[in-house]
Amino acid sequence: MRNKIAVIAYTTFSTDTRVQKEAYAALEAGYELDIYTLEDKHVADYSSFNFIRSNIVQYKGQSKFKYIFSYVKFFFYCLFFLTVRVFSNKYKFIHVHNMPNFLVFSTLIPKIFGTKIILDIHDLMPEIFSVKFKLPLNHWLIKMMYFEERISANFVNELISTNSFHTKRFNENGIKNVRITEVINVADEQIFYPPSSKAYTNSELLIAYPSTLAKRLGIDDLLDAVEYLNSKGLKIRLSIYGDGEYRDDISKIIKNKNLESIVNLSDTFVGLQTLSKELDTAHIGVIPLPSNVSNDIAMPVKIYEYFAKKICVVATDLPLMKSCFNNSVVFYQQGNSADLSATIERLYNNRDLIKEYAEKGYSKFSNQTWNYYKSKYISILNNTL
Repeated sequence: MRNKIAVIAYTTFSTDTRVQKEAYAALEAGYELDIYTLEDKHVADYSSFNFIRSNIVQYKGQSKFKYIFSYVKFFFYCLFFLTVRVFSNKYKFIHVHNMPNFLVFSTLIPKIFGTKIILDIHDLMPEIFSVKFKLPLNHWLIKMMYFEERISANFVNELISTNSFHTKRFNENGIKNVRITEVINVADEQIFYPPSSKAYTNSELLIAYPSTLAKRLGIDDLLDAVEYLNSKGLKIRLSIYGDGEYRDDISKIIKNKNLESIVNLSDTFVGLQTLSKELDTAHIGVIPLPSNVSNDIAMPVKIYEYFAKKICVVATDLPLMKSCFNNSVVFYQQGNSADLSATIERLYNNRDLIKEYAEKGYSKFSNQTWNYYKSKYISILNNTL
């Protein structure tokens, strides 16, 4: 049997940094990869992998049932190909990325014939659906998602968690019969590294926000804060990098607030190499997540990219954030755009403080680089076999 891996991911590979980093880690460790994923016109740029692409487009709308239907379509697509290839193209193991978790059951036949299964839970489906569709945690659909997570995780040979808060939540949901390893989605230091020099004392304060463009991630508070600071005559500029369901709304908000001259919205998703260069000049990176059952225990990917680029991080005072980054992030009260404004203004008037927190963040990142977590991931691959 060759060292061959199947990767299953309901995503566009070119925009999913976690899937990319783990795929390249496996390639570096000597594995050959088949990647089952969604329609993605940019996969030709990743010639190191064999893509088995469906013609399914990632659903990003507002219907919970259309989300589930799209997931089910992709499930049967994977089930078919993994089953018909079980003898001609046998994998040593199959790495399944959520969402959804139940994609692991598309590997049933390969598992029967000895293939090991890994489930990588990036996001907590029950909490995310609860927030996105304003459903209580005791709603029947959310209860079904807790059940879906539990049976999916207990089906596999190895579970990958993104942080200790998620690991604790998995245990509370009855996930106890599988080994759990934490692989935090930190920035790749080969891509995100500090510029040779950064002018923290420039008169214009440069603020960065690279993220999925979704209302639930708190960007409205950031735009409100920028509007207020602009009205006070502060020389600031906000650059928003990304794409998502809230893009058109953001464009309208920028126009209605007369912020076109100081807010730049990228035309589409920005690749990692380009984003790293764009962040070279930024002074502040904002993470305006509101408090909810999902965000309170989520590890924002962008925080480590800010740290790696020696950018001062301004973030909401959520439980996980304060627990992990108490001395390396400037916190403000979640959901309070006035407090965000005051925090940015304080930094605007104290550039030494910006530099101080940028250095603290970089020091934090230096002890938790992707090279460290990449080794943990490769160890999972070698020890699962």
